[in-house]
Amino acid sequence: MTGYGYVGVFAASLLGSLIPFVSGPYIPPIILAVMAGRLDPFPTALASALGAALAKAVLFRFFKGGRVLLSEESRKRIEPLERLVARHGWLAVVGAAATPLPDDVVFMLLAISNYSSKLFIPTVFAGKLVITTAVAYLALYWYGLACYIVECVVGEVNITHTIAIAAATAAAALAAAYALTRLDWARLLDRVGLKT
Repeated sequence: MTGYGYVGVFAASLLGSLIPFVSGPYIPPIILAVMAGRLDPFPTALASALGAALAKAVLFRFFKGGRVLLSEESRKRIEPLERLVARHGWLAVVGAAATPLPDDVVFMLLAISNYSSKLFIPTVFAGKLVITTAVAYLALYWYGLACYIVECVVGEVNITHTIAIAAATAAAALAAAYALTRLDWARLLDRVGLKT
């Protein structure tokens, strides 16, 4: 991967991030590129953030396509949430994208809540840029910790473990999506003092 430079980092981040409900697949390529490939941290972070953001945009569009499965009654129930998400959803996108946690759960719920695709791409890129920049400079300045992450954390993960975590995360996301469509959002938001 490091032999392909920034294009390799972009491709690894894009392909890794297309796997839904898996946590941080773009992180090891950044560490390897900076440590072994001797690539500059910021362009490496940019390439990785762009690849990860484009992959998340593809998944977001896929999740948003699931809205066709909603009944008219469910669509009416989530209208107040849609108005709230239209104003403040960017905070959830940036916050979820800036962590190594499986952000697809949040993105799926935002897609069902009809968050704007046009706003999603720049905000997910901003969040991914935060974490990829942090990881790239961590790999540059804290070599020992970066080695530990690649060798001990990533090296210990096996495919069965990864699939089990992804399946559990997907199940949790589906349960959350179901709950999201069943709640009376007008009453709930009114009760907590948020007018839509």
